[in-house]
Amino acid sequence: MSKRFLLTIAAIAALLSVSSSAQLSDASRLRLTSAQTRGATFLLSRQQPNGAWMHHPAITALAVMGIADSPEYAKPEVKAKIDLALDFIAKAAQPDGSLADPRDQRSYPVYTTSICLIALAKFNRPADQAIIRHARDYLLSDDALSDVTDGGAAGIGYGRKTRADLNNTAWALEALYVTDHLDREPFNKNPEAAKKADLAWDRALKFLTHCQNLAETNQSAWLQSAPADDKGGFIYSPTEALKENASQQALRSYGSMTYSGLKSLIYAKVSKDDVRVKSAMEWIQRFYTLAENPGVGDSGYYYYLHTFGKTLSLFDLPALTDAKGVKHDWRTELVDAIVARQKDDGSWANDKSGRWMESLPELTTSYVLMTLGVIK
Repeated sequence: MSKRFLLTIAAIAALLSVSSSAQLSDASRLRLTSAQTRGATFLLSRQQPNGAWMHHPAITALAVMGIADSPEYAKPEVKAKIDLALDFIAKAAQPDGSLADPRDQRSYPVYTTSICLIALAKFNRPADQAIIRHARDYLLSDDALSDVTDGGAAGIGYGRKTRADLNNTAWALEALYVTDHLDREPFNKNPEAAKKADLAWDRALKFLTHCQNLAETNQSAWLQSAPADDKGGFIYSPTEALKENASQQALRSYGSMTYSGLKSLIYAKVSKDDVRVKSAMEWIQRFYTLAENPGVGDSGYYYYLHTFGKTLSLFDLPALTDAKGVKHDWRTELVDAIVARQKDDGSWANDKSGRWMESLPELTTSYVLMTLGVIK
């Protein structure tokens, strides 16, 4: 039986609402719950009559996942609104299994399918089971995977056969992880399906290795000009790094990608004693901060908070000691950083950088609610 076999639907649900043995104080938990309620109320005020947010399946999927972990989800009328949103996502299903509107140039079929699949798996409605299976098959297809180097490495890009990058690969691996049981017994009696999934994981793990600044496991040419203090961090794309290297401007690692890389290593069942995991954690200790997305400043700050919270929750660290020996109660610090930035209407938006669409409150508020959901 594969080491990636997930035993029950309950186990999957537990993963999707990551919990940890560490506990917030009553005061911090109260602040978190208040922020969730206000944020969910804002998001619900922006839902469109057809159930969508911004007419986009992926943003809708992020919104419903954020709201589901808030106190507002206990209300029957809110659950009805979430069901309407899930119906909108399900209607995006295409014959090839992707979950995206082919008429919409913003749809990015692979990216959108990954996020929508995570959402559908979280709610696990009986009516969506065929769509969930088909979407998983799509992410495992040659149409979604992109070869990026010799040696069999393959990551995921925004669309079909596009340049692979760590951001899309991380979303896809999370989607594959939470649906992994579908290719295992007793859910699937076809051993070839499990073999295909295992091969995809092996190729993706090689891609992750190519994205990490770690000479012990990565001999990619882009490392030749990488800064010494960047060891262990992850970059966005090794293909992009080679292009930058040609102009002698090597890409540095940055926070959201390093947390995404570490999270993906965890999903790939890489041991905490593995040099790739240990080096990534050492990078995190060196650059620990909640003031910015280290390496790129204000850009992608809220997505950084999400990867920060989800990854450290998966790693199950009660506290994190930085490179200077300072011990951080990172959950409390994360709640403080989030609450301090909440706007009067309950939303969050990146006022300092609109890069990666973070000036859109619907998107950014969804990231934040998902973050609060995994650390509560």
